Parts: sequence; C-alpha cells; structure tokens
Amino acid sequence: MNHVNAPDGTPLVYDAYEPARASVAVLFLHDWHPEPAGLAERFAETGAQLRDAGFAAYFLDQRGHGRSGGRRGHLSRFSQLLGDLQALRRAVRHRQDVPQVLVGHGFGGLVVLRYLETQPGEPPAAAVMANPWLASRARPAVWKRLAAKLADLWPTLPTGRGAEFMTAGARAELQWAQRAVLADYQRIERPMLFLLGGADTVTDVETARRLAEGLASYATVQWYPELSHDLLSVPQVREALTRFIGAYRA
Repeated sequence: MNHVNAPDGTPLVYDAYEPARASVAVLFLHDWHPEPAGLAERFAETGAQLRDAGFAAYFLDQRGHGRSGGRRGHLSRFSQLLGDLQALRRAVRHRQDVPQVLVGHGFGGLVVLRYLETQPGEPPAAAVMANPWLASRARPAVWKRLAAKLADLWPTLPTGRGAEFMTAGARAELQWAQRAVLADYQRIERPMLFLLGGADTVTDVETARRLAEGLASYATVQWYPELSHDLLSVPQVREALTRFIGAYRA
C-alpha cells in the first residue's frame, strides 16, 4: 500500500504491481465505490496480469473511496479529482520513467476523459475507457435529481445506499462533468481504446460509443454485446487491454 498527497493535502492510497523492469506504467481509476474497503482485492487479478505482461500497474483509491481520505461519497469540486490524478502521475514517474497509459472504468473513465480535455501538458501515451459513465442507463429518481439541483443548500445530503451512496454535492458535480466531457471531447488528441459492454445496465454505453465515433482516428472501439458493466472481470477483455497497452512499450 502506497501513499501520495493530493494538492489540497488529502491523503490518497494506491496499490502498485511492478515487474523487475517495466516497459509501460498503467494508472487505473476505479468506478464509483465509496465503501472504505474492498478495492484492493477487486483489482488484484488485473494488477497481477498486467505485471506479468511487463507493465507496472497502479490502482488509485480515489478521494472519498476505499482507503483514501476525504468524505465518503462526496465531491466538493470535480476538478479535485483531476489534481489527484496529476499527483498520482508525478508519483509514478518518480518510480518508473516509462510511458504512461491511463485506464478508467465507469466513474473513473469520466475522470480520465475530463483530464485529457483539460490537462494539455505532459499528456499520457494513451488511454483506455471501460464503460465510462457519461450518462446513466436509467434516469435517477426524482428526489435524487432535486437533491442535485439544490446541492448548494445542502451539499452533504446523503443520496443512495451502499455502493451507490453519494452526496447531493457529488451528484451535482458528476452531472456537471458529464455535460462538460460531452461538450469538450474534441479537445482530446490521444490514442484511446473504448471497451464497451452492450448489456451494461449502469451506464449508457451508446453515449460512449457516439463519443468514440466523434473522436474518429483517435479512438478504437471494442464492442462486447453480451457483457455488462464489470468488463474487466472478463479474461478476454483483460487480454484486449493488455494488447493495446503493449503498443506503447518504451
């Protein structure tokens, strides 16, 4: 277990899977999962597979999630997540001076896309999106939408339970980020792989597919019509991820 401090001082935890000599550093941002435990075990198999392929893999517990600091399931500003990713990239660069590939699943994919739109300096070699959360498959309940609209009055109002828990402030920030990504995606000029599961009941993968098509030559889509949201638990998807990353070896 490793630590890095966010720009605002929030302690962030990440797990590292490092081979003897790495050719690529893979930085992974997970889906929405605000429980204080469980993230490390969830990605151990993926981390080991990437390490065995000769890649150094780093899995960040995002703020308010897992073992990292920050209020559970809350976001004051979405931009804080971009600063967190930048801090992780610097920490990884001190450990491995090799090309970096960003990987985002669900909520993590939303963060990576916004980062690519707004951080032109020191771009990563490439990025991978696994069912990025650009829109929800089902519309949230009316009271949740109302809570997001009134988030300025009560930003820490709890909405949702368990793995779906988030505050009203977080809900408002995520909705803002989804709109911003869809408005600004043509700023992205990095090679990208979109891993999309057609049976996803969480995210609207058709929105992601349209965005990928709009990126033209920068984006490649790997479509899995029978797979659901948790794509990276499937061996054939992890193999596609590994092949794509391998193209960016130092």
